[in-house]
Amino acid sequence: MNETLFYVLGIGLVVVAVLVAAIGLRFDRFPASKGVLVLGTAAFAALVVATGAFAWLNAEDEQEHHEAELAAAAEETAASDEEGQAAEEVGPDVAEAPSETASAEGAKLFEANGCGGCHTLAAAGSTGTTGPDLDGALKGKDEAFIDESIVDPNAEVAKGYPPDVMPQTFGNSLSPEELDALVQYLIESTSGQS
Repeated sequence: MNETLFYVLGIGLVVVAVLVAAIGLRFDRFPASKGVLVLGTAAFAALVVATGAFAWLNAEDEQEHHEAELAAAAEETAASDEEGQAAEEVGPDVAEAPSETASAEGAKLFEANGCGGCHTLAAAGSTGTTGPDLDGALKGKDEAFIDESIVDPNAEVAKGYPPDVMPQTFGNSLSPEELDALVQYLIESTSGQS
């Protein structure tokens, strides 16, 4: 409402100014009397004051609207931060999700690197016989042993198998994250075997 009145008064102010200028230039005796001059000046001044007042009110409305938007944005940010903190405090659910992802990633890496072609692993459905049966060879082994067996397979060669058969390059070809995912997959896959 304030904005509409501001525009109406502003347009009225411009129209009056143009009319007074046009009439003043056209007639030599304008205004015809001092009373008309005083009345016209007072009306013009009232129009200027009214336009200024509605401009002020419109500016205040805009300021209030802007402050309300900032407050809403601050509340939204605070709520988002609280949700983030709540998610961090959940703990077990958050900790389980990366493990499941690592396990799935490890299964993909086991397949993609051809591990099943040489090793038997029930969880992967592989039946390779070139290398040891991982279901038995890794049962009860810790993370460090499995990691070393992948990165430096000749460090401890399984009984009955010759050295230098397993590729020696997995330490370079797998990123630390991939290696960790593969190790976790092997631990999980062999821990339930009897």
